[in-house]
Amino acid sequence: MSFTPSEIKNKEFSRTKNGLEPSEVADYLSQLSQEIEHLKDQNKQLETVVQEKENNLKSYKEVQQSVSDALVQAQAASQETKAAAAKEAEAIINKANADADRIVNDGIEKARRLSFQTEDMKRQSKIFRSRFRMLVEAQLDLLKNDDWDYLLNYDLDAQQVTEENVQHLHQNDLTEAEKQQAQQAEQAQAQQTAAENEENNKENK
Repeated sequence: MSFTPSEIKNKEFSRTKNGLEPSEVADYLSQLSQEIEHLKDQNKQLETVVQEKENNLKSYKEVQQSVSDALVQAQAASQETKAAAAKEAEAIINKANADADRIVNDGIEKARRLSFQTEDMKRQSKIFRSRFRMLVEAQLDLLKNDDWDYLLNYDLDAQQVTEENVQHLHQNDLTEAEKQQAQQAEQAQAQQTAAENEENNKENK
């Protein structure tokens, strides 16, 4: 059973003969009431302090939980970031290696093709040189032929033509060598005539 300071202070007792001194009892009860009031005030203060401590502790626990959750999330995010970075780095390295291999292979292939083309050009150049040399040598041999001296020294006006020679020179009676020789003589005569005409044209101008 609880008592309030006011109840203690205002408590009334039955009066009996030869009982306690009323003033002393009243004074004691008053002091007791004040003490109880003081204790109640202290108790309230302590309750307030305890409540504040509990609130602070609760806040601390909440903050601690928040920090713990944040650390867990940060650690998880860090692990995910590391994993993603490692995966991306691996992908970049693989791509770089693939690009490097492709570039090297392309370079080797281009070098091989260039080598083949160079060798083919050298081979074709040798063939062209050989054929050109043969052509030039053939032309030189043709220029060195004695027939040129014959053609250049051939004088139609100095040739003695008789009826017997005319009969011999008939086309049906000529041999192949004579036909070729006559054809060469005609070509030489035509070239000489053309040269003379060109020279005359130049002098006329």
